[in-house]
Order: sequence, then structure tokens, then C-alpha cells
Amino acid sequence: MRIVIPVLSLETGGTRFIYQLANELVDKGHSVEIVLPEKAAVAWPLRAQITRIKELTPDTIPPADFLLPNFYPTVFPAWESKKGRVVRLSLGYEPLWVEDAKALASYLIDAPIISLSQWHRQLILQGTGRNSTVIPGGVDCTVFRPYPKKSLSTGRLTIAYILRSKEHGYTWKGSEDFWEACRQLAQVVPNFDIQVVAPEEANYQAPLPYQIVKATSDSEMARFYAQADIFVSTSYFESFSMPLLEAMACGTAVVTTDNGGNRDYAKNGENCLLVPPSDIKQLTLALAHLLAQEKERKILAQNGLHFAQSWTWRHSADKLEALLYQLART
Repeated sequence: MRIVIPVLSLETGGTRFIYQLANELVDKGHSVEIVLPEKAAVAWPLRAQITRIKELTPDTIPPADFLLPNFYPTVFPAWESKKGRVVRLSLGYEPLWVEDAKALASYLIDAPIISLSQWHRQLILQGTGRNSTVIPGGVDCTVFRPYPKKSLSTGRLTIAYILRSKEHGYTWKGSEDFWEACRQLAQVVPNFDIQVVAPEEANYQAPLPYQIVKATSDSEMARFYAQADIFVSTSYFESFSMPLLEAMACGTAVVTTDNGGNRDYAKNGENCLLVPPSDIKQLTLALAHLLAQEKERKILAQNGLHFAQSWTWRHSADKLEALLYQLART
């Protein structure tokens, strides 16, 4: 099967889904070609063919059995090219944060839709009246795996956080909630460290000292997760939220908001602690509890580690392959 995936770039968190699935499909024997602008960043090692073009237009898209555009500006060039059957891959329901009318229109073309979670599927259904097939994300447990905790040598527990920049459009990540919870937490539990990965390389005025960790590869991200005692996510909504699974696979206890997309795998009190979005009080209490309760923290971490093992990218690729074969027969 020949599959072409037109993208704007492969540098942000959500596009990991494309990179992982493309590599898995190549390993399964399919021809996969990623088409992207000549100056677009590629953050991960791809085994698929990479074709760089000046501009993404119907003329520059190669022919294929299936075209999988993933972000609304890539949908219409693929659709108008008539060079393969279009399957609209949604990494996030763009009308939630994009005002451009084309964002909604990209879901209304007569093409099958792929969503990443049951919540994501319901969101698209409510917004467009169209159903979709859920292909969940996964985690590579050969890379994302436990390492010794930093606290074993420092004697201070570490909280890890991925800090996304509002200036770069990440308005739904809840970073202010995280910092306020940490401020309140320090009044109750004074001895803990904060480490953050800041993909946009921004420095923030925070109420507490924190260390920025440079993590530009999967292996560096794995060490970032694994060396922490608690990983925190404060997003208001996510279509899937892969960092939570990655942190679990690294043997780190997870505290997360109920962001919708994590409901398929985040089980409160079993493999994480789940709090309502924007509820700073509950977030602070959850963090204070895990910092104080070593036994429960380790049980959550161990349960998360065990749970993450079955959420593989090969499983995701198998589901995508089955969908495409089914569509080819119709």
C-alpha cells in the first residue's frame, strides 16, 4: 500500500503521532512518503521517504493509494489533488482554537476521519455531525523506560512539567495553574525540586526556582520523565496526550487534569491521580499527597509502568492498516 502524508512540519508534540505511525507502517512493508515544505523542521528520525517542496499545493502532492492530511491547511491541497483517497487524520479538533472557517470546513469534505480517543471522536461528532474511527496513540517502551530517580542522590523529590508557551499559541496547557499550585504547594511541602522541558525555549517568571532541562530527543525526554518522582499535566483539553503514557512507561507517578483525550487510559487512583482542569486546589492537594505518601506514589508509578506496556505504536499501526484495507475494499 502506498501512503502519502502531507504535513506543514514535524516538530511539535502532536506530530509525533505521524512520525511513529509512518515508521511502523514502513516496518510493516508499506510505502510511506512524507511531503513537507523545504524549510520545515523534522524533529524525529524517519524511516519513511521525505519529499521537500516549495509549497503544499494539489500539484506537488504525489499520487498514492491513500492521502492522510492531518492539519486543516493540508486537507484541501490533498483533497483537490485527486491523487488518492483522502482520509482526514485529526490530531486535534482545530475549531476549538482556530478561528479560520476552513478549520471546520476541513471536517465536512466527503472523506473518512481518524480521531485519537473516544472523547476526541465525540467532539468531532458534536461539532460536525460526522463520525470517525479512533486510532489511539502509543508509547515506545524500549525508549521510554525507567531510570534511577534523581531524588535518590539529592534527597529532594522532583516534579517534572512540560512548559508550553502561550506566545506560541499554546493557550490551553494551563501553565499558570501549574505555577500557582506549586506556589501553594511550597507553603505545605517546602522541600521539592521542579524540572521543566520548554520546547519553545522561553524563560518564565515563576514563583519558585526551576531547572530547564534540554531534551531534544526521545531518549533525553525519557530520562527527563524517569528521573522525576511526579510528572504533571495541566491541559484543559487534549485529543490524546501522549506525554502521560510516556511518563508512565518511565516509572513515574502521574498527576493530570481530566483533559478528555486521556480518559481512555488515565484511571484515577489506579495509574494516576486525576483532577478537574483549572482546579488549582485539587491539583495542589494531589501533589502534596503524593509528595508525602511514598508508598502510594510508588504504587501509582508501578501500575502506570505496567499499564503502558500494552499501548504500543505497533498496535496503533495495526488498527490504521486494518482501516485502510477496509476502505480499499469499499
